[in-house]
Amino acid sequence: MHAFIPFLDVYTPIALLITIAGFAHKVGMHVVRLSRPPTPGLAINLLDAPPKLGWLAAAWDVLSFPVTRFNVRANPVLVWGVVFYHMGIITIITGYALSTLLVCGYLAFGLPIPDVSTGIPVSYNISYSNVFAIIFGNGEPLQSMFLFGPLAGAFRLVTWLAVLSALFGNSLILITHILGRGGAIVGDIDKAAKKIRIKGMFTASHLVITLVVYTIIWTEILSRIDAVHGIVYLHSVIGVTLILMMPYTYLFHMMYFPVSIFYAARRRRERCIA
Repeated sequence: MHAFIPFLDVYTPIALLITIAGFAHKVGMHVVRLSRPPTPGLAINLLDAPPKLGWLAAAWDVLSFPVTRFNVRANPVLVWGVVFYHMGIITIITGYALSTLLVCGYLAFGLPIPDVSTGIPVSYNISYSNVFAIIFGNGEPLQSMFLFGPLAGAFRLVTWLAVLSALFGNSLILITHILGRGGAIVGDIDKAAKKIRIKGMFTASHLVITLVVYTIIWTEILSRIDAVHGIVYLHSVIGVTLILMMPYTYLFHMMYFPVSIFYAARRRRERCIA
């Protein structure tokens, strides 16, 4: 697996440049759209208008209403897969983000970092392959001790639970996409839609990305139990690949999610939508 080291050192800067270009294009297009005059909405000064919702209540309605009203009744397997997957993946990504900040802090102050390939705890190996092996391998003993010190054990325990949650959830999502059940309705939504069923559809992009994530989860597990020496570098390659895909696939919603939730919650708060 150490053969991935030179590949990662060349592949990473190229992938990051392409990713930055993709994000710049996406964000630029959103800025252009937001700069246009807004479409006149519903008047909010109506007689006997309903009271304005609080921000938390509006955000909760936006997130929970479609799930409880429609999705969980239409396709509970997919919904539970998404729930467990997101509980795990959000925790894992938070760990990666925190690890990135810590490593960047060490590099900014010229402090030593571990050399993952040799297991040396103090080195000045600032190659892309080593930096990403620390970030994406933050659940391994050497990296976690460097990053979190006495809290390393607690970090590994929490992220182990997150990894298992993501594995279970992503397995359900993967089965759904393999069977072509995306968007399927397999249960009664309400009395008006009783016995209405929709077979669903197969989407290649969803299957490919789910398989990529599935591979990341398994390489994470194998690196944590040290089943395959140096697999953290393959894990890093796949992680960088997923970053590369973000601005060019539906994964972009991960970045735009806070913005979309803000505007959706604002509309619901003003009772401008049903």
